[in-house]
Amino acid sequence: MSIKNFTGKTVIKNIRFSYSLLKQIEQVMAKEKTSNFSAWVKEACREKALNSSTPKDVNRNKN
Repeated sequence: MSIKNFTGKTVIKNIRFSYSLLKQIEQVMAKEKTSNFSAWVKEACREKALNSSTPKDVNRNKN
């Protein structure tokens, strides 16, 4: 992992979205009147992780 992509609390991960998925995300964000893409993706990932695991398996901290 490159040092520039890591701090003590966060890490940068690059992800590629299909145009159709990005369009769906943007439509939902517009409906929710949300403009922070990063926060929206983090919350979606957090929800998926929590719904896929037992509570003790997932760190529920919102960092």
